[in-house]
Amino acid sequence: MIRSVVIGLMLAAIGAPAAAGVCAPDATETRHSAMFGGRRLDYVACVGALPVRVGEVTARIVYTAYLVPGARRPLSFVWNGGPGADSRTLQFHAIGPRIFRDGGLADNPASGLADNPASPLARTDLVFVDPVGTGFSRADTPAKASVFYGTLADIASTASFIRDFRQRYRRTGSPLALVGESFGTWRAAGVAEALIDAHIPVVGVALISGGIPLGEERGGERRRALSLVNRAATAFALGKLALDLQHDQGATLAEVERWADTIYAPALADPAGLNASARAALVNRLARYQGLDPSTINTKTLWVSPRDFRTRLLGPEGKTLGMFDMRQTTRTASEEEGTLALAYYRTDLGYRAGRYAGIDAPAADVGIQWRYDQSPITKESLARAMAGEGPPSASQPWIQRAMAKNPALRVWVATGLYDSLNSCAGNAATVATLPPAIRARFTLRCFAGGHMMYEDPRETQRFGDELAAFLGMGA
Repeated sequence: MIRSVVIGLMLAAIGAPAAAGVCAPDATETRHSAMFGGRRLDYVACVGALPVRVGEVTARIVYTAYLVPGARRPLSFVWNGGPGADSRTLQFHAIGPRIFRDGGLADNPASGLADNPASPLARTDLVFVDPVGTGFSRADTPAKASVFYGTLADIASTASFIRDFRQRYRRTGSPLALVGESFGTWRAAGVAEALIDAHIPVVGVALISGGIPLGEERGGERRRALSLVNRAATAFALGKLALDLQHDQGATLAEVERWADTIYAPALADPAGLNASARAALVNRLARYQGLDPSTINTKTLWVSPRDFRTRLLGPEGKTLGMFDMRQTTRTASEEEGTLALAYYRTDLGYRAGRYAGIDAPAADVGIQWRYDQSPITKESLARAMAGEGPPSASQPWIQRAMAKNPALRVWVATGLYDSLNSCAGNAATVATLPPAIRARFTLRCFAGGHMMYEDPRETQRFGDELAAFLGMGA
């Protein structure tokens, strides 16, 4: 059972100065205890805000930090993506010390939250970051908030926040890691390079469900071809493959990957080079491995976009596969979870300031206003985005540059097998093209889940354990 006491109120009652606590003087401080990694840990939760600036416009980024006092521990900063997403998904579904549980929760039915034994808090202190326009984080001038809504401004303001947090909490000597999910992998990669350029060492970057930001894609045909493995896994899970492919998923996916890499990728690179017989054979194999009717395959491009696959596989049943987990056909945001998250902040963590975007305040249209200013938007990149293949312009090669500048930097990549936006096999092929000194510092993990692979109960503990081991490596 969690213990929670609002330390600021206790200190005021006995006349002690607020600075006597673990948190910054202007942050709320509560104390808790739970089992992580097989042992009980006492930890402190701090909810506070730090100012950031872009040009003449200032804002305050609100953070939720979970710290274990009295030990030299790594420090990991965590965020989701969007753009325009707060950190709730990772905090309350995956790696925070308290997470949502379905069906009421014997541990604490009143709050709807349960202790998370898979939390990496067992190995590292955690700081969840809500970018400007999300959560409680706001620009001081609401009319100018959009100044922060761009890739480059976002990287700069996040890097500034981390520098100030480390100073404020006297953690400049703690091994530093960054964790980003989805579009947040761009933030993590860009911030890693920015911090390294500022002579702040980063020991690890965890990239979850966002691929590997390496700039304009090279060898895109191979990455596209290998996404066939995800489609075959999905069709297998839904029972849509031919009977001879439905017996052994591992054997089927190995067959698909070999064919995609050796036959399909070269064909995608030069579709016009195939004669009529080879083209017909390839179209039939593509249909077989995706559970589709051959008539739905574009015989000219030999490509089925992620969006087309999601609408066609169960199209005859009037269903569309989920973008984040293709095994699912529906996914709705839970209003109850928003209510529980807000109650957790107000009651368990004692944070009374501000209003939470998307819960008790309107959600800002951050994503709609976002400027993809890190690289030009081209006709080709926009077409990929329209087909469900990522943002409208390419990333920069932040992570490769960061790893070249800091030979100690290591990268952990997590991908879901049923995610329409990422590919386990594609990530492996991408890393294989990197220089050996950089390639050796990648750890690739493929999970039997979707974009939020940790939501699959078969993978929750494994995800937490492996991420904890990575984030704790600097201890």
